[in-house]
Amino acid sequence: MTGWRDLEAAVDRRIGLAFGESVRLSFLTGGVVDPARPAVDIDAVLHVGGDDSKPVGDNADRYRSRLALGQAELFIERSTYAGPMPRQGDSVRANDRAGRPWFEVAVVSDRYSNLIVLTLGAK
Repeated sequence: MTGWRDLEAAVDRRIGLAFGESVRLSFLTGGVVDPARPAVDIDAVLHVGGDDSKPVGDNADRYRSRLALGQAELFIERSTYAGPMPRQGDSVRANDRAGRPWFEVAVVSDRYSNLIVLTLGAK
């Protein structure tokens, strides 16, 4: 019998294949490029808009509310990601979108079984 985590991972892979887009993760330390963590281009699901949720307050991994304008979330499939773990203050560029907008990583959550979720703010 297939466990729910295997089913969840399969769904995450399908969603990534269907809705993933090219993004660049740029890793910074003190606002400058971190030479120990070179930038990587990956495919991930980037959601920008007002109908998803984001972490709230001190219990950011437990409570969520709606996204505000200018915020986004990036869903990285853990099983295919081989780059450095993103940190608060790193940058994300949406390579496939008009103007290739940049976002700043505000929150990193790795508590999901198959996803690393980055809450992003406008840069």
